[in-house]
Amino acid sequence: MRVTILPDRQVKELEARTVADLLKGLGLHRDAHLVVRGEDILTSDVQLTPADEVEVWPVISGGAG
Repeated sequence: MRVTILPDRQVKELEARTVADLLKGLGLHRDAHLVVRGEDILTSDVQLTPADEVEVWPVISGGAG
C-alpha cells in the first residue's frame, strides 16, 4: 500500500494487514498518530489492502496558555 507520512509528505510502499501493524512497521506510536484513508480516520483494528492509499498524521494538541 502507499503510505504518505505527514507533515514531511514522505511516501513509502508497505505491506500491513491492519492499521496497528502499519504503525508498528513504521515505528510510530498509535496514540500519537492518526491513519486516514480518504476522509475516514481509521481505528487500529481496521483491515488494510495492498490497494489502499493512506496518510499518517501526527496528533497535535495545543491551546491558549
